[in-house]
Amino acid sequence: EKKVNYNNLVTLFFNTKDNILSSKTLREGLWYTMPDNFSQGEKNPTPLSHFSFYNQDGVNVYRQDLEHAKLLIDKSETATTGGKLTLTIDTLSKYEETAKVIADTWRKLGIDKKIKVTDKVPSSFQIFLGEFILSADPDQYTLWHSDQVNNITNFDNKRIDKLLEDGRKELDINTRKKIYSDFQKYIFADPPAAFLFLPYYYEVSKK
Repeated sequence: EKKVNYNNLVTLFFNTKDNILSSKTLREGLWYTMPDNFSQGEKNPTPLSHFSFYNQDGVNVYRQDLEHAKLLIDKSETATTGGKLTLTIDTLSKYEETAKVIADTWRKLGIDKKIKVTDKVPSSFQIFLGEFILSADPDQYTLWHSDQVNNITNFDNKRIDKLLEDGRKELDINTRKKIYSDFQKYIFADPPAAFLFLPYYYEVSKK
């Protein structure tokens, strides 16, 4: 029986300090290349679970738009100054199939790509296809705050820092809802990652 693992969110993490991926415009363009559906899971294009109380319906999410993606990629300063764009994806072995789908889309846009399979979060990477654990609480301070060791994307956005700081201190539910709505809005405007899907798993039972 196929089921959905609602505890993990498969994510394409960008190293924002990489010479190429330091471009916000390029990262936006790459997110627009992501498929609308995934064979390995149920789409969840936000950093919070789509069924979370804190996930706002009004937040605009990325949907695949290759024409717009190419415009952004071509416009990005790091992609245009270094000649042909080459990107490397480190991927957990269980998501290699998804990495190949993404790489094939990039190939169609003229991007050279490499895929490296790993069994853990690499100590250094350009792009990493992995996952993080979704909590019932929307607090993701350790993932995205600039002073955190678990911030593997090296993301440094002072507006996001302040929202994450405020969100974990606020007790009023409605105020927190507004804070995490803003968190999603601004993390989409300067994406350190592309949020992809909740992975499928299978349960086997004897009949």
